[in-house]
Amino acid sequence: METPPETPDAPLGDAGDDAGEVISIRRIQVFNLVLTAVGTLVGLWLSRRFALGVLLGGLVMAANFKVMAAVLRSVFLKGSTSPVNVGLYWVKFAGLMLLVGVLVVKFRVDAIGLLCGLGAIFIAITMEAVLRLIGW
Repeated sequence: METPPETPDAPLGDAGDDAGEVISIRRIQVFNLVLTAVGTLVGLWLSRRFALGVLLGGLVMAANFKVMAAVLRSVFLKGSTSPVNVGLYWVKFAGLMLLVGVLVVKFRVDAIGLLCGLGAIFIAITMEAVLRLIGW
């Protein structure tokens, strides 16, 4: 099979050559919030502190994902590779680490619950990718 020629508009050939469609950021966000809600409800069986950790972790990652998508969209789609955008990405990362540290150390949020909540976004991304691959 011959590789399609590269053009400035389609560096890897035609978009129609792909098996799946474009990943939906909105659907990932919805999956993340649903997983966070379900995880919080399930976490209540263990303890309120664990459930609070799952809830806060999921909400922190939802906000983080939204900011990250906006920054990356600005950098890659609009071609704005200014140092401000790159700096904003690193400030976001440092802010996330600071917030997680404060939640665990100062507010005594359950660390395992928080990690479960933080990990929900990765499950949501995987779910979206699998659904796109099977054509849903």
